[in-house]
Amino acid sequence: MQATSATFQGVRSLFERGHLREMGTPTLFVAVVLLLSGMALLGANVSELRESYAWVERSNNTLLQLAAVDSKLVGVEMTVRGYALTDDPVFLAYQQHERTFTTMALDKLSALLADQPAEAGRLAKLHTLVAKRLALFAQLSALGPGHAKDVAAAITDPQKRGDMLEARLTLEALRDDELKLLAARQDASARQAAHTYKLAFVFVVLAFLFSALGLVFTLYGRRHAA
Repeated sequence: MQATSATFQGVRSLFERGHLREMGTPTLFVAVVLLLSGMALLGANVSELRESYAWVERSNNTLLQLAAVDSKLVGVEMTVRGYALTDDPVFLAYQQHERTFTTMALDKLSALLADQPAEAGRLAKLHTLVAKRLALFAQLSALGPGHAKDVAAAITDPQKRGDMLEARLTLEALRDDELKLLAARQDASARQAAHTYKLAFVFVVLAFLFSALGLVFTLYGRRHAA
């Protein structure tokens, strides 16, 4: 009690000597600055969340194109087999459709991963493997009807099957890297958002404290002047 009374008397003495009576406006100004700073941090956090959402969307597009390259490459092989088994030229039209979409998906994938130099080697390898497979399928289709055995022998050749397997393994490696990168970015974004929210909360609390002090200083100063 004596310590509290001494503190109050000390503050009152400062008021009476005029040291704190003029602090109302500066203290309110500090409160406004702190409040604006907190709002700015929250605004920056919103921008950070939007950027995180953009990265998620980009990763989803990358995964979609990876799956498209895989499925369309298999689709081309299926049309070659269908043509070899049935000699139906409609499979050639299907093959052209699958080839076109395979190339489109691969080009989109390259554009999405253009800003990742670490994936340049895998992308170049994937382009080479896909080109080899498409060239093989084109050669087999060019044999025409009645070459089912030749097509079967070429498709089941261990070396050529190895190219297909390697292409799919490269796609899987790219998929794993993209998922890891997405997880790391989301984790960093979550930590940054939590830090920013805490800092903004501290600024807002300090702003209210300084505004309360500013009002006390102003009212006490006016009362003392009256």
